[in-house]
Amino acid sequence: MSERVVPQNSDGAPVAGLAELLSHLTELHEPGNESAPLNNKLFDDVELQLTPSNIPIIQPTLLPPLMSLLKTTTQDPTSLSVVFSLTTKLLSPFSFTQCLSLGGAESLVSALQSPLPGANLLALNIIQKAASSPAEVDSLASLPEVVEELLRIWLSSPDADVGGRSTRVLGSLLETDCDIIPDTTMSNGVNGASPAETQLIKRRIPGHASLWRLVIWDRHYLELIVSLCRPEIINRQATFAQDRLLRLIPRLTALHPRAMAISPFPDLFPLPEYADESIGHGLLQWAALSMVDTSDVLMHQTLIVFYESFVSIMRIAGDSADKDAIVRNVVKAATSQDQELKQALRTLPDRTIQEEAEPLSRYISRILD
Repeated sequence: MSERVVPQNSDGAPVAGLAELLSHLTELHEPGNESAPLNNKLFDDVELQLTPSNIPIIQPTLLPPLMSLLKTTTQDPTSLSVVFSLTTKLLSPFSFTQCLSLGGAESLVSALQSPLPGANLLALNIIQKAASSPAEVDSLASLPEVVEELLRIWLSSPDADVGGRSTRVLGSLLETDCDIIPDTTMSNGVNGASPAETQLIKRRIPGHASLWRLVIWDRHYLELIVSLCRPEIINRQATFAQDRLLRLIPRLTALHPRAMAISPFPDLFPLPEYADESIGHGLLQWAALSMVDTSDVLMHQTLIVFYESFVSIMRIAGDSADKDAIVRNVVKAATSQDQELKQALRTLPDRTIQEEAEPLSRYISRILD
């Protein structure tokens, strides 16, 4: 039997199986073994023993061969879940900038561009760490190539887990980075939506808007978003992209209504013929009024769900004349052409928890009447 290794777990016992796992990783790196089967039990056994106290000891030895394996293996993506899980656990105590120092921006870009969903999710887990502080978001924003790939994988990944995780990560990053503090009391998800997609946390520290300047105020990135959400031919992937954008927009509009409704590039966001120019041109108006083909029954239902979440979130996103005008203009324009949407909004309070129903009903009446 192999000799037990030195690293200890929180109880002072050796980490069983670490030597065997390192030996297994060495074998997997030998020429011709790129598709050799993984010993899942070895990965699982070591991961279960990892603790905050022994990860810093084990990480320098175990992380490099794991990262190398992810770059070179030809394994089926589903079989690599144990590798991604163990790698994520090893990185858990470290900040975004600390993780970046281990592999560099190139590794993040490669992982985001990988056809393996597990590699994408690993990169997203690392990028999520930047949401811990405005300074960490600044570090991410200083890597425009990473930000671009983040936007691309968010809207173009065919994998539902990657798409959902990207939506949540981007929302958290932009919330931390927002340079205004909204007056909000929101703490739960809205109308069945995932809390992480719609949640607004009452922040005490304003961000620096470094990521907002890229994602929301830079023409290159806005063109990328528009091209992925509204290509010349609307295919299945484009509808995925539209759904992901619609899930994020209420959260971002609650954070910074003017940024979402007033774009420095109005030509990118044309309004439908029925909408008055006075409502403005921004990512919000374009996504809510122009992006979706409402003759597609499923996408029309997606759009209705968007408006339900939108009004529910904006009601509790703080009082502001600007915000109220933006919401009213968009919702009234949409409902002027869509009676099904208007009826859905009128009856939304009946499908809302009791304590929220009455104030939501008053808010919707104020918008529509």
